[in-house]
Amino acid sequence: MTHLSIRDLQKISSEAIGTLAGPTPVKSGERTVGLLIPLKAADPERLAAVLARAEALARGRDDAADDAALARFGEVDPVDWSIEAVRALMKKEGG
Repeated sequence: MTHLSIRDLQKISSEAIGTLAGPTPVKSGERTVGLLIPLKAADPERLAAVLARAEALARGRDDAADDAALARFGEVDPVDWSIEAVRALMKKEGG
């Protein structure tokens, strides 16, 4: 399917959306007015591998040097987004 019309979009089921090959333009006449992107469930093994790689790369980073480099572009996000900090926040919030 190369595109969906507005009328098609009103009639399409969630199952049909899930089978789309990828991002699909939504058109009104000849004008593209939106983009329908089917969301697929992540492969848990692939996701775990990506997260492990990200964690390994993060261990070699110098936070102070990163913040100094980013400061040239404006304000640096002061939040500690480390895995430990996020887990502690989730535990504190009851999640």
